[in-house]
Parts: sequence; C-alpha cells; structure tokens
Amino acid sequence: MPELFSDALSRGPGRNLYHYKENDEWKSYTYQQVYDALPDLGFGLLSLGVKEKDKVAILSENRPEWCMFDWTCSHFGFVSVPVYQTSIPKQIEYILNHAECKVAVVSNEEQLKKIAKSKVKHLKYVVMLDNKKYDDPWIITLKELRKNGKGLRKTSKMTMQDYAAKVKPDDLWSIIYTSGTSGDPKGVMLSHFNISANVQQTQAHTKFKSDKKWLSFLPLSHSFERTTSLFTFWVGAEIYFAESIIKVPDNLKEVKPHFMTTVPRLLEKIYSAVIDQVLAGPKAKQDIFNWAQHVGYKAVNKYLIYDKRPIGPTGIKYALAKKLVFNKISDIFGGNFVRCISGGAPLSKEIGEFFLMAGITVQEGYGLTETSPVTHANLTDHLKFGTVGKAVPDLQTKIAADGEILLKGPNIMKGYYKSPAETAEAIDKDKWFHTGDIGFVDEDGYLKITDRKKNIIVTAGGKNIAPAGVEREICSSKYIEQAVVIGDRRRYLVAIVVPAFDIVSKWAKKQDPPQEFESYEEMAKSKVVEKMIRQELDAHQEDLARFEQIKYFFIAPQPFTIETGELTASMKIKRNEIINRYDLEIEELYRN
Repeated sequence: MPELFSDALSRGPGRNLYHYKENDEWKSYTYQQVYDALPDLGFGLLSLGVKEKDKVAILSENRPEWCMFDWTCSHFGFVSVPVYQTSIPKQIEYILNHAECKVAVVSNEEQLKKIAKSKVKHLKYVVMLDNKKYDDPWIITLKELRKNGKGLRKTSKMTMQDYAAKVKPDDLWSIIYTSGTSGDPKGVMLSHFNISANVQQTQAHTKFKSDKKWLSFLPLSHSFERTTSLFTFWVGAEIYFAESIIKVPDNLKEVKPHFMTTVPRLLEKIYSAVIDQVLAGPKAKQDIFNWAQHVGYKAVNKYLIYDKRPIGPTGIKYALAKKLVFNKISDIFGGNFVRCISGGAPLSKEIGEFFLMAGITVQEGYGLTETSPVTHANLTDHLKFGTVGKAVPDLQTKIAADGEILLKGPNIMKGYYKSPAETAEAIDKDKWFHTGDIGFVDEDGYLKITDRKKNIIVTAGGKNIAPAGVEREICSSKYIEQAVVIGDRRRYLVAIVVPAFDIVSKWAKKQDPPQEFESYEEMAKSKVVEKMIRQELDAHQEDLARFEQIKYFFIAPQPFTIETGELTASMKIKRNEIINRYDLEIEELYRN
C-alpha cells in the first residue's frame, strides 16, 4: 500500500484529494498535504507505545483524518481496525478486545462515551479527532499526538520511508469485522497484497477517469466504501465527504460530483420521490412523464445498455424526453453525475433502467469483506440489470454442485482472525473461497445472485424458495421499507413487514377520512394501513409462483434497527434474531 500511495502521489502531488465541509465552507487537502501529515501521525502513535503489527481502531464518521490514519497504519506496519460509527457499546467492546487494539482513533465525545461504557482489556489510549481536551491521561487530542510525533521524529533513527520499506505484500493490512447476521462478528484479515490487488482489479474492470469528483457517504468502515476510497485515490480523484446521509441531497447539488458508490435504497427513495411528485401534478404532466418513460425504455434496451447514443426516430424522441423530463432527474445529482456503483443489496431492473434513461449509469456489483471486497461488476458497454456482472481480472468463479458461488484470486482474504476452524471452512484445500451465496453464471458470463445458502426455505411440500427474491418483490412497493419472509418446513409463506413510515403517513393524510399518525407504533396498529399493505403485497407478487407468494403477514410493532439488535452495523437484517423475537406472532399466522 505505501507503493500504491507513492504511485498516486507521483502523478500530481498538488492535486486536491480530500474535501470536507467546516462552518458551511468546503475545505481540502492535496495529495502532498496528506502525505506530509502521515509521519507526525505515525511517530505520534509510536510515542504511545504502538509497535509494528499492533492494532489501531478507527471509530469515526467519514472525514479526511479517517483516511489519513488508515494510510499511516499502512506506512508504519500497524494494523487498522475500522469500527462502524453506528455500533453500540457492546459491539465496540467485542471488536476492541478481540483485535487487542492498543489505541482507538475516535471522532467525538458521542463515540468516546461508547468506549467508556465498554470493558476494554488492551486499550491504552484514545486519540480524539475533535481536539476536545479531557483530564483523563489516556485520552489525548489529535494536536497532542502530532506534537508528540514531531518530537519523536527528531530523535528517531528511522524515517517513515524506512518503516514503509519493511512492509511485505503478505503482511496484515487490516482486520475488518463482518457485521454478522448471527453470533459474534468475524475478523477478516486482509493483507497489503489483497487490498492493493483489488484496487487495481476494480479500476481495470470499471475504468473510471481521473481528475473527477466523487461523493463519499457510505461508511468508510465498510469494505465497499473503503476500497472505493482507495481505488479512486489511486486513479487520481477528488473525494468529497458528505456531511451526513441526511445531507446527501444538498451535498450532491453543491459538489456536483461525477461518480459515487451507493446502495439501492438511496436510488429507490429518489425514484419514489420523483413518482410521488409526478402523481401529485396535473394530468398533462403525468402524460408527458409516461410518454418519456415509454420512449426511455426503448432507448435503454436498444442503445443505452450498450453505451450507445440513440439514433433515428428513437433518438429524436429520446432527446425531447431528456429535455422535458430526464434532465430534471440529472439535476437532483448536481447536473454532472454520470455513473455510480451499486452494491450491498440487489438493484431492481426498474430502478436501473429509470436512471439510465436520465443519463446515469448504475453499475451493479458484488463482493464480500472476505474478497477485499469487489469481485464482479456490470460493464458499461453491456449492462445486464438483475445480475452483478462479470468477474474482475484475475478472479475465477465456480458454481458448486449445490449452487454455491466459489471464488479464487489475489483478493481473497488471509483468513479469519483467531479462527482457524472457520477459516478452513471458508477456504478449502484448493484455495476456493466459499461465499455462502447461491447463484449462477449466465451465457454471457454474468453472475446472478439468488440468495444466501443458509436462507433457502424448503417448504413442507418440498419446494425450494429463495426468500431474498420474494422479499425483493415485496419491498419494490414504495410503502414497504423492510420485510422478512418465513416458511421453512411450513405449508406456506408468511412475512413480517415494516412499512415506510414517511410515505405511508403522507398516503394516510389523503384518505377519506384523513388519518394522521404521530409515531410508527400508532401507524403499525392501523387497520387501514394493514388493508393497504395487503393490497400492495398482492400487487407486487403477481410475477411469483403460487408457492412463493405470501399468504399471511403482520406489521412489526417497531422498525428493525441496529439498536434493537435486528440489523447489523451495515444495515443487514438479522433474520434469525427477528424470527426468534416474533415467534409467537409467527405461530399465530400458521394457526389460520
């Protein structure tokens, strides 16, 4: 990784790199300024007793210092351990203890309080990025760390370059804890070679241009955004850190980025907002929108999925549709936006096609923390919505007899930290990594994921059902935020549904008589909402086989959240946790 940094630096040290907003003003660091900051940080950590191969946790929102400490660890041979800023104290305690972290880099007092509530065994110091002074000697400010670093540099016989030169390709670069949908998280060990290989694999496959603006809003503690920040760094991008997830719409308009990584949920929300706005408008406006979509679908399927400009009558109509409708969609993203990579969850064909009409290419991809993470992505000259695309260079894909996806390549992890048995279970003797996902490779070499292997439902009638596909259909309704499908060894399927509170509330106010809900809990008890959700389920299950359709459901009394233990830190549903929590309600559905 130090060599990768050096390569990027050599291609323009004065270029802007990290941008952040402070006091309503965007400020920035150049490549050279970031590089110049690393020695003080590294020697500062050395002054706290951190040695090569020691673990340094990073518990912070996205900001330049997050990346700076990450790069510092790379150059000095420390091992970085990212921690989600949404983690609760119990989760933080487990990671800090399991990884034996000596120092934690923490953004603010809110995050510090989580550590203070934890029983940490190995932690010696906390470095506060907000520079807030505390009386406790084990809490030091970023300014103090840098000052200590400068002092040690003057007396040290080693330079940062000396430490960096000692780093070997197989050395441990980072331990990333998977959020784990059951049990404790596992520490994924990635080497310098794993991550630097994946940075180059990703760029070779996606071919992003240099000197472009990226907006970063997904957490850097997640391998997807972290690797994105690294390959865009290497390509020569300007990375703007969004103020928060809530501020993303505003930041898009301010920054006017060209690219970003995203999750389908953000795109779905933008799509739903556009549709709501159209439906609230006059009939003439709706007719124009419907005509534009009709033209757009033709342009998408004949030209745009192949990265070709529509020509002939379709081209003329599409140009008018863009002027009347689709350019307004582009304006939501700032006007310069052209492409994003979507991952973390399946992207619906409808959403992918809609944004492509607006001139925004959504490349759906696939990967796991254990694979650094990127393994597959759609190609811009042949998009196949509903698939995760082709494999990146130097990666082999194999489908096992039971349908499990197996992978082999330079980006496959070293193993799970302190878990040799689980490592042996995940990586077989022939070096194939067992993903736990079920899928197939189509005639064009594109991979399609159908579900998690452990989630497959076998009904009492012997039918095999992938619940993810059913849940995807259910959640394609704008009124449904989350859903969990149940039915293993049962006669039929049932579901636990979480309605989208904001959207349902707006809908309820327009009913006769109008209804207003002061809380989610109040909405969840509404018979009117229950009836509407039933209608939505029926409408969105028409394409499913009869045995795949939901027969009964109930509305969860509260949304699934990280705090209640029903979501992982990366917002994945803990299926078993939810099923166990609502076992009585589920059994009631099967008494019908």
